[in-house]
Amino acid sequence: MFVSRIWAALKARPLSEIVGYGVILARNALGLPNRMRTPDRDTLEQVILPAYAARLDIKTVLFVGCAWYTGHYERMLPGRVYWTIDPDPWKKRFGARRHIVAGLESIDAHIAPASLDLIICNGVFGWGLDDRAACERAFDGCFTALRPAGELIIGWNDVLEHRPLDLVTLQSLARFRPLTFEPLRSSQFLANPENRHVFNFYAKP
Repeated sequence: MFVSRIWAALKARPLSEIVGYGVILARNALGLPNRMRTPDRDTLEQVILPAYAARLDIKTVLFVGCAWYTGHYERMLPGRVYWTIDPDPWKKRFGARRHIVAGLESIDAHIAPASLDLIICNGVFGWGLDDRAACERAFDGCFTALRPAGELIIGWNDVLEHRPLDLVTLQSLARFRPLTFEPLRSSQFLANPENRHVFNFYAKP
């Protein structure tokens, strides 16, 4: 019965995810991180996360969206209260010790107001967070969850099929101010010209 349940669960998943899960198990067994080598992912792992890891004012972090290649991010931010959130229960295995099974649009139900220093929302806008009303709820919730001067990063693909709307038209994001992220010297950085992956940096006033 147990084996049949596992088989049924595996058959319901995309092949790429099954392969990825096998990879993460093998690399975990060897004590190795799991990485997806793309320019945008390198920017996140080699520039953005280390910069925040070096900052003493960043103590509580929420990472939005989990996959086989994000499981080691908690280790990249040692000593932090590190949360992950994803609506897919399957992705819990790639999340943090403190994990929430929910979409970002329901963040208010799970995270106390003004309790976070940093929210990283990478590869979610345009990849599941597609509806204007859901986006407004999600980023309004981020605003509430962040402390004053808390920071929000949105990583997204600036291509038609994954740009459901223009970020500048969201009233929720208008509540933030653009933040110049000093290591990249910009508030908006094109990290991967091939898939037009962009990082936008914001701060709560």
